[in-house]
Amino acid sequence: MRCTPHPRHVQASHNSAEAKLTELQYTCFDESFLCPIINGDRTLRCGDACYSTTQYTCSNNSLQQKPQEGSGTTEVCGGQLFFPSKYVCYDGNFLCPIANGVATLRCEDACYDPDVYTCTGGNLALAPRA
Repeated sequence: MRCTPHPRHVQASHNSAEAKLTELQYTCFDESFLCPIINGDRTLRCGDACYSTTQYTCSNNSLQQKPQEGSGTTEVCGGQLFFPSKYVCYDGNFLCPIANGVATLRCEDACYDPDVYTCTGGNLALAPRA
């Protein structure tokens, strides 16, 4: 699936009923892999994960933690080290970030905010408003 013109991640357009990919929320890698922008921090792709450059580096599609004082313990997910306070591991090999205290969920090869989106059949859609 390509990020454009038919993205999985969509945001309602204020000007029309159509939905559109927003560059303010995601970055597209290799025309098919979306990583979220969290609090202005553009996460990058590393293998099948998205990561923050303030916390990790990527070498040969493997995340390596940056040394941090008082950062706590790390865990392993699919051979990649991560801080459980910053990421959630799904299916033993897929990392999704925790954004604003909310664990993002997995939908196929993407992570999403459950307060904003729903995942049905591997496709993301805007969550209905109450």
